[in-house]
Amino acid sequence: MEVCTQLSAADEDASRIPHPFSFDPTHGHTLDMLRAVGVPETEPADFDRFWQRRRARSIAETLSIQFTEPRSPMDGFRLFQLTYNLGDGFRAAAWLTLPCDTSTVRAGIIATHGYDGRPAVEPRFFRPGLAVILPVAPGFHISADPRLPLNDAGRHVVHGIESPETYVLGLCAAAIWRAPDAAETILGRRLERWHYFGWSFGGGIGALALPWEPRVQSAELGQPTFGHHPLRLQQPCSGSANAVRERVRRDPSVTRTLAFFDAATAAQRLRIPVVFACARFDPAVTPPGQFAVANAHPGPKEISVFLTGHFDWSHDNLEAEMRAHHRNIAALIGPDFIIP
Repeated sequence: MEVCTQLSAADEDASRIPHPFSFDPTHGHTLDMLRAVGVPETEPADFDRFWQRRRARSIAETLSIQFTEPRSPMDGFRLFQLTYNLGDGFRAAAWLTLPCDTSTVRAGIIATHGYDGRPAVEPRFFRPGLAVILPVAPGFHISADPRLPLNDAGRHVVHGIESPETYVLGLCAAAIWRAPDAAETILGRRLERWHYFGWSFGGGIGALALPWEPRVQSAELGQPTFGHHPLRLQQPCSGSANAVRERVRRDPSVTRTLAFFDAATAAQRLRIPVVFACARFDPAVTPPGQFAVANAHPGPKEISVFLTGHFDWSHDNLEAEMRAHHRNIAALIGPDFIIP
């Protein structure tokens, strides 16, 4: 395959990128068009009430933490594997990293994952002075549950979609809401600041969960999914959204559930500083959906523009794009929260 290395994120024609897909991963959008993508024209009248009740139901449950302490692969750090209640009879599992000297811990990070789950903890999440909890979405790896599809994004993303009350994404949001409580229980004290880190699936779930979570004071949302369902349902992709598209084709009534789980609609309610990372060319998460989420947030925010996402393709400006993204995080949120 011929590789073009002259493009940058600001280039007018990302459609020149060579690819094997039967569709255009830019969906014909220039950068100006992406910056103009709005939110769905309508939203459920009880959108806020639904999410407020969903969180209240979750945090009303006794946490009931159980944990083990596997050997840490990083000197100077402790590693925990723990489970905690989410409500509705479900539990989630998470990894937690802490410095051995916990007196140095001054803040926490909730770090989520993409739709491939998280079977282990990468070295970048062992951070001096920080507690890092990595909740694993129910149905993946250490959060396996016989009632949920195991490590299968296409089946997971439509599980319980018949009703907003049963849709699995509500459980995934609950895993985020309960994560600070779980980390602080192990740490033995409350932290004054929490930051959220999530890309792809984690970016979309973060946009849905964070408007209702007062303890999180800043966020990094990269290439967020679940943005502007009416638009993304029209756009083919290589990711989990195709399973949603097929389910809607068979049963259009589930669009009512999707309206409650639109990350762009939710992002309008965010009031914390957020640095977004959005791609102009992305076969798995449609770029218009990504930008819909970022554009919806009233600010303060920064939008880091990447040429590609979810696509293994190198170009001359890739490192420069990431450096610019990290500068945005340092300026808006603080350098301690840059995760390489």
